[in-house]
Amino acid sequence: MNKLFQVTALNLALLGFIACDRKKEAAPPHTVHGSEGASAEHPGEKPAEEDHNRLPLKEVRGLHFLAVPEPKAEGAWYPAEAIGDESAQAMLSAPVKGIVSAFSIPPGRHVGAGAALLTLQSPELARLKADWLGSKAKLQRAEAELAREQRLFEAQAGSRRELESARSEATMAQADEEASRLALEARGLRPESAGAAFTVKAPSAGSVVAYKVQLGQGVEAGQELGAFQSAAASLARIELPLPAPQDWAPGALTEARRADGQRWKARLEGTPSTLSGDTRRLSYRLRLSGGPLPIPGTPLEVHVPLMKAIVLPQSALQQVEGTWGVFVKEGEEAVFRPVRRGAELGGDVMVLDGVKPGETVVSEGAYLLKSLQIKRKSGGEDHDH
Repeated sequence: MNKLFQVTALNLALLGFIACDRKKEAAPPHTVHGSEGASAEHPGEKPAEEDHNRLPLKEVRGLHFLAVPEPKAEGAWYPAEAIGDESAQAMLSAPVKGIVSAFSIPPGRHVGAGAALLTLQSPELARLKADWLGSKAKLQRAEAELAREQRLFEAQAGSRRELESARSEATMAQADEEASRLALEARGLRPESAGAAFTVKAPSAGSVVAYKVQLGQGVEAGQELGAFQSAAASLARIELPLPAPQDWAPGALTEARRADGQRWKARLEGTPSTLSGDTRRLSYRLRLSGGPLPIPGTPLEVHVPLMKAIVLPQSALQQVEGTWGVFVKEGEEAVFRPVRRGAELGGDVMVLDGVKPGETVVSEGAYLLKSLQIKRKSGGEDHDH
């Protein structure tokens, strides 16, 4: 009897376990975090999706905050170059046919008037010198013959015909000597000092802008050898990226400076209508005044007035997925907000749109928030809610 009771109790327990297990299988599963469908606790309600743009500030250490300041008018120093006025440039040319044998002064170096710039070896010049020497010798003989005939005629030992013939020969010899002399002087040479080599000299104080010939190159008479800036650089040329400075009209005054501290007043001469072909920038020219002017090619800086805008530290701006923005503090969270970036001002940058004065942004450590945001979007970190 006891054995029968034990078997019956065991069977009843087994049946109860099976029934309980089947009940569990029939019951709907609980909704897990992040899955679609209604929650077991709140039927018909979808769970909120995770907002990766809202970052808890308590998770990141080393952040510094800054209240966005009011917009202000700013300016920045941009690289420029001293250039000469086109009206003060001179062309260097070859007065005779020859070969370039030496360069004495490189481009850009300031020299005084009459300084040797380059040398030409010229067979043509040697021939001109020989012609002059020959005509000079012929003139001396003709003048000596004329003097002898003059003495004979005065002593009644010579005829008038011989005297007139000697006088005519002397006149022709003088004309030949004069022609050969002028041929040399027309090339900028004194016949007495001319030789087979011709030295091209600086027409005034200034500097060579550029040579257009090379060592050993043959040149023709009248060929251009280079350009010479015959005065100090009275202009500064500057190229600026877009957008163009606002309210910078022709006649506006600003400053230009050199690395050694020398400064000049600079007046804007005009505004560009098109972009430069090689750099795709806007090219401006400013007239310099107020002190000894620099030589052409001198590196300068020009102070350019910029538009009125909010200025933030460059460390506050981060680029996320190709978009520049800042992390704005909203309560205990930081939210990435896109902004329109302007010109750089040393360690600061102009912000043209995207934030308002009085808002609080992360000024230092923003890159840590950027890393956290990227990590969350890539699923590299689990979160408990």
